[in-house]
Amino acid sequence: MKFLGVVEDNFINSDCMIIKEKNKKEDNNKEKDKNKSYKRLWKKFNQNWLWINIGSYIVGSIIFWGLFFIGIINMITVIFLTILNLIIIPMIYYLFKRIKVSKHQTIIVKIIWVGCGLLALGVPIWFFIGYTLIMAPWAPLNSLTGVIKGRILILVVLSSYGLAAYIMYVIGKKREWKLLSY
Repeated sequence: MKFLGVVEDNFINSDCMIIKEKNKKEDNNKEKDKNKSYKRLWKKFNQNWLWINIGSYIVGSIIFWGLFFIGIINMITVIFLTILNLIIIPMIYYLFKRIKVSKHQTIIVKIIWVGCGLLALGVPIWFFIGYTLIMAPWAPLNSLTGVIKGRILILVVLSSYGLAAYIMYVIGKKREWKLLSY
C-alpha cells in the first residue's frame, strides 16, 4: 500500500509540474502579446503622427486659452505658448526618432533624465522650500525685506534645481541610463 501511495504522490507531483509549465508558457505568451500590441500601437502612431500632432496642438491650445479666460495667464503668454506648442510637438517627435539611431544615445539619455528630472522635481522642491522658509506667515525668514527675500528665493531655486538634477542622476545611474520602454 505504501508503494501505491508513493506512486500516486509522484503522479500528483508530475501533474502539478505539467500545470506549472503550462502556466509559465501562457504567461510568456501573454507578455509576447503585450509586446506585439505595443509595437502595433507605435507602428500606428508612426503612420498617423500628423493627426496625433494636430490633435495634441488643438488640445493644448484649448487648455491655454481656457487658462486665459479663467484669468490665470495673460494674453501674451497664451499667444507665445500656442506658437511654441506648434513648434515643440514635431520637434519632440523628430528627437525621439533620432535618439533611437544616434551614436551618442547614452549622452542624450543622460541629458533627458537629468533635464526632465530637473524640471519635474525642481519646481515642487522650490515651492515647498520657498513656502516653508520664506513665504508662509510663520516662516523663519518671513520678516526679511523684499530684496533679500528675492535673492534668497533665487538661491533656493538654484539649489532645488541642483538637488533635483542630482536625484535624477542617481536614479538614471541606477537604471543604467535606460529610457522607459514602449
